[in-house]
Amino acid sequence: MDLTNQIQDILFRAGNYIHGRDSDDDSGMTYESIIEWKEMADMIPSSGTCGNEQKRNETRQRWYKTGYDYWEDESNCPATVDGVLGGFASLSKRDLEGSADFVRDLKRTIRPGLKLNQEDNDGIPTRACECGAGIGRVTKGLLLPLGVTQCDLVEPSPRLISSAPDYLGDQSAKCRYFCKGLQDFEPMERAYDIIWIQWVIGYLTDDDLVDFLKRCALSLRRGGVVIVKDNTCEQEAFIVDRDDGSSTRSLPYILAIAELAGYRVVYLRFQEDFPSSIFPVPIIALEPRAFGDSS
Repeated sequence: MDLTNQIQDILFRAGNYIHGRDSDDDSGMTYESIIEWKEMADMIPSSGTCGNEQKRNETRQRWYKTGYDYWEDESNCPATVDGVLGGFASLSKRDLEGSADFVRDLKRTIRPGLKLNQEDNDGIPTRACECGAGIGRVTKGLLLPLGVTQCDLVEPSPRLISSAPDYLGDQSAKCRYFCKGLQDFEPMERAYDIIWIQWVIGYLTDDDLVDFLKRCALSLRRGGVVIVKDNTCEQEAFIVDRDDGSSTRSLPYILAIAELAGYRVVYLRFQEDFPSSIFPVPIIALEPRAFGDSS
């Protein structure tokens, strides 16, 4: 069974939605299932056919080019906090505070072995990775203040990642920069204590997201976690935004992908103080099942 069928089967058996739609700004198309959407988009072969691998690869490349072009265009995204948050700079402070509370609670109550600073780690420097980093907002406002010694920033937009050192200021000396899409990023094995993935998974196809999460599992140090924070939809399994080449998934959809990538959920809660007009935003701490019980 291919990945799309596995995801849809997990959702269906649990009684969760499998239908979706285009965003309100797009065509108004609706889809009865994840499979129908991907077949119509030439992401997977139609039922009963072998399909055209070259055509699917071209579709995949167009998907990523749409997202790249959107974020590389300064008129869509100035290299500022307001730009990378799509005009919602007013939410940055409460977002970072909510994330910090989540990590502290995770360490205090569930994962006391989580290494945040050198003191936690017998004097050995700790390292985090901010995925879809933009200008380094999460690195500057969350990861370094939590005590992480070093941070790697991964961002596909050359324009945004080149702005990160100035934004980070003196803290830039603690950082390394990788201008890569997550679908192409190959992290080193056993390199990170925390991998932070926020407001970016919607730009990855399901197959590439599963593969990326599998690579992340190999790059975690013992006791480390992957933390995903992203928008979710509630009345459907997915919403497609063709303008920026992204899809918003439901929480069960995200958890199905995490399961298929070999993870278990360690801790999950929602950001509670965003405006009601904002999509619900869960914060999910994931651990590779291969770690066993790391508590």
